[in-house]
Amino acid sequence: MKRVIFFAVLVCLPACVAETVERRRPRRGPVKAVGFVDLGGGQVRYGLDGWSWFVSGRRRHAMRLMRKNCGSELAPQVMDEYTRQDADIAYSGEDITVNIDKGLEHFKISPFQHMSYECRRRSAASAPPLASTTTPRVILIVPPAQEKPQ
Repeated sequence: MKRVIFFAVLVCLPACVAETVERRRPRRGPVKAVGFVDLGGGQVRYGLDGWSWFVSGRRRHAMRLMRKNCGSELAPQVMDEYTRQDADIAYSGEDITVNIDKGLEHFKISPFQHMSYECRRRSAASAPPLASTTTPRVILIVPPAQEKPQ
């Protein structure tokens, strides 16, 4: 019975995988008072093939990858999310020419969900900035130009 459960877990684990496409780590300034110079961000992707609970597990894993990249002081904020047909592995032209006689089953093209994100401060990531009606307007008064005597 333990072996059956073990093999079932091994079969399910690869289905809950998301991968990082691009990663920009947050960078601190040279002085502690400066704080962060670059807040960082990146892009992750996960496959949309399979059962809905597999796909939701992949999405949770993608969110974990984003949180891990941003660190404990920053939180990820999804800036763009789109679906695109991608190959499940990276390949180049030489890979295709070598494997063309063996068959193209090695290169599986399927839909992937891409999520671009930026790391934001925790207070800013929890709520998007809203326009406040109580904010006073700044009025700029420009004095008239004076003529120069000639």
